Amino acid sequence: MRERTVHDIELDKVLDDVRAHSLSPEGRAAISADLFTSDEEIIRKRADGIAECLGYLGKEPPDIFPSASDILSWASSTHMDFPGLLVRQSGEYMASYASMQRFLGREDEIDESLQSLSEEIISSLSSDGTVVDTHPRLIPLQKALESAKESRIRFSQEYIRANRDKVQQAEPMYRNERIVIPIKSSEKRTGCYIAGTSSSGSTVFAEPFGLVNLNNDVVIAEERIAAEKAKILHELSSSVRNEFVPVLPGMLEEVIDFDFRYSFALWAKREKAVHPALSDSVVLRSARHPLLGSGAVAIDIVLDDNTKAVVLSGANAGGKTVSMKTVALLAALNQISGYIPASSLSSLPLFSSIYTDIGDGQSISDSASTFSSHMKNIASISSAADSRSLVILDELGTGTDPEEGAALSVAILKYFRKRVALTMATSHYSAVKSFAYTEDGMLNASMEFDERSGLPTYRVLEGIPGESYALETARRMTMPKEIIEEASASLRGTSGSSASVIKALLSKERALDRKITEYALKTREAEKEKALLDEKEEELRKLESGLRRDGVEEISSFLRQSRKTLENLISDIRTGKLTTEKIHEAKAFMEEIAEKQKEEEQKVSAEEEVSDEVFAPGDAVTCGSMSARGEVVSSTDKDVVVMLENGLRMTLRKTMVHHAERTERKAVVSYTPSAKKADYTIDVRGCTLEEALRRLDDQIEAAILSSLGTFSIIHGFGDGILSKGIHKYLSGRREVKDFYFAHPSDGGMGKTYVELM
Repeated sequence: MRERTVHDIELDKVLDDVRAHSLSPEGRAAISADLFTSDEEIIRKRADGIAECLGYLGKEPPDIFPSASDILSWASSTHMDFPGLLVRQSGEYMASYASMQRFLGREDEIDESLQSLSEEIISSLSSDGTVVDTHPRLIPLQKALESAKESRIRFSQEYIRANRDKVQQAEPMYRNERIVIPIKSSEKRTGCYIAGTSSSGSTVFAEPFGLVNLNNDVVIAEERIAAEKAKILHELSSSVRNEFVPVLPGMLEEVIDFDFRYSFALWAKREKAVHPALSDSVVLRSARHPLLGSGAVAIDIVLDDNTKAVVLSGANAGGKTVSMKTVALLAALNQISGYIPASSLSSLPLFSSIYTDIGDGQSISDSASTFSSHMKNIASISSAADSRSLVILDELGTGTDPEEGAALSVAILKYFRKRVALTMATSHYSAVKSFAYTEDGMLNASMEFDERSGLPTYRVLEGIPGESYALETARRMTMPKEIIEEASASLRGTSGSSASVIKALLSKERALDRKITEYALKTREAEKEKALLDEKEEELRKLESGLRRDGVEEISSFLRQSRKTLENLISDIRTGKLTTEKIHEAKAFMEEIAEKQKEEEQKVSAEEEVSDEVFAPGDAVTCGSMSARGEVVSSTDKDVVVMLENGLRMTLRKTMVHHAERTERKAVVSYTPSAKKADYTIDVRGCTLEEALRRLDDQIEAAILSSLGTFSIIHGFGDGILSKGIHKYLSGRREVKDFYFAHPSDGGMGKTYVELM
């Protein structure tokens, strides 16, 4: 990736943030823009590795690694023993490598011999690489040294006590690490070794012959300790060279790979980054520039497969350049690590390269103006970019005559639209915005500007060009009022056609949205009416089924009883038990059956007859064998339409309907509560997700009925359950035109604004 692109999109600063989490110098150096790749398999493996590390972040973190490069450099350049500091670093490296394996759950892969060597080095050497005095092999030598020191102190003190009149002071002195006794120069005599005299010559520093030997014993003991330390360091150095150095290159490769995954995992957790899907188009949902921190306004940019170029316009300082940088930066991060700070609904294509032209690039030393610098860079991009490149052009065509600049901008966009995967450019030229409307594969987009507050909202509006709002921006920058008024007067004398077109488009879009909303409401009411009719029809079907079931049950019961009586009579005849009494029972049974037959025949004939009763609308009646009460709606010669008390409407034969006494009806007051009032803001903090969505559903319906076009939801930050659930719900509602987090000064990611169709 070009150095200018890395600088323009501030990728270097983002990677610095990632490197801050690195555990090793080599791993830190390996995290660079050079990792950019368009190989899908490599990106997938990197993303999988980061995802694995994300799952381990709750564990004890691995230890920091010292530099392996210093160790390898020494081993390759000389066969001398390693300095103590490098031996100590080798022990620390092996210990850190073991901690990395434990972090990854690979305890069974830890080399026990290297672990033992690491423990021996760390216990034997201090942090500066010197052998510790507490080493087991030095303990007896240290004791011998202390004994020799005690002996010479004791000798010196006894000598001074025995020769008080000859010594200059009551305590011995140290010269060149040896003990000497200060005596008067007049008392010097044989039996002493003179180590020196004072500057005045009145004092002689003497070592009695007995003290000479004791001083020599101390020196010899110290040299034995130094020799043993050198031997220990030599042995450890040999072990490092023979056991550790051969496997260090492989270890280093693993550490660099792990350091990349671990550093990006910590960064991804902090930035709430996700692994986007792979697609042929740019779909960024809730995308955030990581350098803006908590103040970042999430943006949505959705481009279909046919979009080859985007012209982004709108107010100055409205976020155009930042939005383009965000697209390019997230594309680069995706092709370095597979993770971007955006919603999981995002997807990105793989670009072969990313080229940018951002900033004025003016150079005094190269005698390059702003315009010529832009042209030089764009010319370079045109020769290097291919069909899979992403090209970002900021303030295209500025720095020269506006008419020529607009014409050149259109030509540049035409050129790149045919030759690269995607071009994004910012422009204030009306001709460029108009060109984007007329050409296939091109899209106008703008940064939303709140005319009421006079401030940009930093939201991207697709399909609509934006006004520059130059006067509003100048006013916000505290430009003198006189200048603003003069500029306004000049503008009133011009056509301002571009602004008029934009406003007309916005007006038509809102009118269309209202029509769509009205149609949706009518459709919903029709669906409710149909559901109500279906419900009534089902109730009627159940009632008819119940009536039939009751009639069948009555006949079935009679037949069961008759069959039982008949079986008993037949049994008595067969067994010869037919008495006079039984004969009477049989005759009675036959008469009962005949009576039942006659009764049913009368019912059938009555149903077939035309009743001469007259029924008028409003008459109270009873219906059927169950005597259900109702009221006549209409009547013909044969049929009567009756509205039953339970609200069902039935058409019955006149023979099934009978007049009934009208009962005095109690007055019933029907009360229908008025529609819920829509609120400008609803607060769902403290609610469960189910409760919050229920309140949101009521709010949307109330807002539609109240013609409230927008409202806000305060859901707080928390762990994100409410905000994610609410956003998922809103994305599935047809009535919702758009939704987005509030500006940081208005609640940020703890508050969501909703726009209705």
